[in-house]
Amino acid sequence: MNKQVMSHVEDVLNDVRTLFIKAATRIEALKVGEKVPATKLSEELAKELGKTGPSIYPVLKLLLNDEYPGVEIKKGALGGILKVSILEEIKE
Repeated sequence: MNKQVMSHVEDVLNDVRTLFIKAATRIEALKVGEKVPATKLSEELAKELGKTGPSIYPVLKLLLNDEYPGVEIKKGALGGILKVSILEEIKE
């Protein structure tokens, strides 16, 4: 692969990694039973990164799949990222 293209890909992956780490840190800080809407999280992170919430949201959804440990992803108007006990996950 062309060196410039590879460099560009690495730069973008670093940006995505930064976003994922910031999101994971914010989610980890939630108390068990606490919930944050994914759109609110994307807006907060976007402000920190000089982006817009709608531009961050689709990338954030890659991180927030059904296998994210310690959370339940609730969809819809009353949805969000709900912190659950790891012990609850083990029971299921």
